[in-house]
Amino acid sequence: MARSAKPSNLAWLPLGVLTLLLSATPLGYLPVPGTAQFVTIAHIPVVLGGVLCGPLVGLVLGLFFGVGNFWYVFPHDPVVQILPRMLSGLVAGLVFLAARRRGNPHSQITMGSLLAALTGSLTNTLGVTILGLVRGLMPADQVLSVIVFHGAPEAFLAVLVTLPFAVTRGSGR
Repeated sequence: MARSAKPSNLAWLPLGVLTLLLSATPLGYLPVPGTAQFVTIAHIPVVLGGVLCGPLVGLVLGLFFGVGNFWYVFPHDPVVQILPRMLSGLVAGLVFLAARRRGNPHSQITMGSLLAALTGSLTNTLGVTILGLVRGLMPADQVLSVIVFHGAPEAFLAVLVTLPFAVTRGSGR
């Protein structure tokens, strides 16, 4: 008799497909003026996966995001394009787990998913920006504007999407 997979073990697969679709095509990058040229939404399923499925899934989804981004976006630098994306999913998952251990049960999911979305998104933005600066891919005078004008909307969008999914799942609906 064949062993069937539990639905919870496969819950990350749609997020993986969505991550690859968003990171390897124009669908995940909203054009904006400035040095970075895009505000990305490809990090959202990575953060969501870290929150809903755990840090390891967040790490794997971050790898998908990084590889898709490496394939789609120039210049091709795996340190800048893959490492921060992997860390963003891992950080989101770890922050969510840590926050779930504090406070009352009703607020744990809300606060945990809020903090996870913010830290996961900012890990991506700050990681890419700082590594891009260190590796000579981003001019120093552009760093602050990228963090403010790209990182802030990306973090806001991550919270906007992650919070309702996490709260709905946490309430048993």
